[in-house]
Amino acid sequence: MFAGALSAWFRLKFPHLTCGSLASSGVVLAVYNLTEFDQQEVTQLVEEKLASNPKALKATFDATELKIDGDFLYFLADAAAIAFQYGNPDKLCTPMIEAKKAGDDLVNAYANYIKEYYVGGFGAEVETYNQESLKKTTLIAYFQVAPANDSIRSSKVDTRYHLDLCKNVFGEGVYPVVDATNLSKIVFTNGSQDPWRHASKQVSSPSLPSYLISCDNCGHGTDRKGCPLSPLVPEGPYFFGHKQYSLHQSNLFLNKL
Repeated sequence: MFAGALSAWFRLKFPHLTCGSLASSGVVLAVYNLTEFDQQEVTQLVEEKLASNPKALKATFDATELKIDGDFLYFLADAAAIAFQYGNPDKLCTPMIEAKKAGDDLVNAYANYIKEYYVGGFGAEVETYNQESLKKTTLIAYFQVAPANDSIRSSKVDTRYHLDLCKNVFGEGVYPVVDATNLSKIVFTNGSQDPWRHASKQVSSPSLPSYLISCDNCGHGTDRKGCPLSPLVPEGPYFFGHKQYSLHQSNLFLNKL
């Protein structure tokens, strides 16, 4: 996400030094409320338990340090999205389906997934979610709010939550100027299962080529890292096929010098 965006920003800032740019999973469309990120699952059970016994629920997820409910719900949503973003949906779907079939507690099953995979395997740190959105606030936009339907992100994580967080951290006057940060003339590559692709360019055009790698596990940066992304396997037809597309586009740019 950040490397792809940086590639696009470098092209914008230094056009005299570049003949083109490849933005791999480049998040460059400054979407104010990025609802598309979470149009995947539903989290009603968590909200119900949070309302009845928040301390016990947070303890189940080893996340008692997240005092603000919005921060806690943000943490839970990111944990699910990351499995799809990095090409490992089975890490989440398999244990949840098995728990559902067995009649087990789905919240406990989800807590086990977070502790074993998102924290234990992926390396996420619970305490960082007290400040997780700072990188979004200080950059441009991408408030990951809940869509109206079928959202894994709680409806409590809304625009007001993000704006209040910005105000608490930075004071008055911090507001994303979304239209001022959009740019073009970049080659875009995205994985079909990457939720961030909704903030990239998805429809290709002659001057703004955009390539989508489609497969069950094609996530964030698939064109550079392979599929799945974790564990890292930079090989396979998706990786090499898109590498050829990128080289072809680079040659087109060079031929126009």
